[in-house]
Amino acid sequence: MSKIFPNGGESFGNNSILAALPVEELSFLRTHLHQIRFKAGHVFCDVSSPIEFVWLPLAGMIGLFAVMNDGTTVVLAATGREGFLGARLLLGGQRAPLRAVALMEGTALRLDRQQLPGILSSAPQFAAALRRYCGVYLAQLVQLGACHALHKVSQRLAMWLLMVHDRSNSDSLPLTHESLCEMLGCRRSSISEALSLLQSARAVRGGRGRIRILDRARLVDQSCECHASLR
Repeated sequence: MSKIFPNGGESFGNNSILAALPVEELSFLRTHLHQIRFKAGHVFCDVSSPIEFVWLPLAGMIGLFAVMNDGTTVVLAATGREGFLGARLLLGGQRAPLRAVALMEGTALRLDRQQLPGILSSAPQFAAALRRYCGVYLAQLVQLGACHALHKVSQRLAMWLLMVHDRSNSDSLPLTHESLCEMLGCRRSSISEALSLLQSARAVRGGRGRIRILDRARLVDQSCECHASLR
């Protein structure tokens, strides 16, 4: 985490929820939101920790990880500029059920939990948009849970590369074997084998700490149906 910019700057419209709001609600929210830069690997909240903020990403991607007792992790949901982090608060919870970690560096707008009730009552369209996204979030949990249980590692890897690509401004994705192991809950050997299959299909090319998308259409062909369902 780095610098805080009071009142969020000029990039509020980068977030789809905020971009759809009427001018009067957006003007009201500007006095409550703070823009923050974050780096890949930043932990927004951990399992069972109190949820202190709602986050509305403007750029980058945040993954929500299930964490097992032995430390094994797997991503069950993700959000970027299309949504927000903190659905648990809207659903009545106070503690995080999953670990939220930045998968790509970016920026986000931060809203203090203590201010949330008053803001929701004063900005009804904002409140409605957050509730709608909660439905999207829950559907994503269900879809990705089924994906992890039913689909091959290579299909899941292709699907996650597409999801990261959707939220990136580049074909070069800052993903390592280690980060992919954590995301997919797989051994390094399984990731290497799956990546080799995608490279053989001329969909991607691996490098040092990055994966380049060579042909998105080919990558879609290698993915399961989950990416299309989630979009």
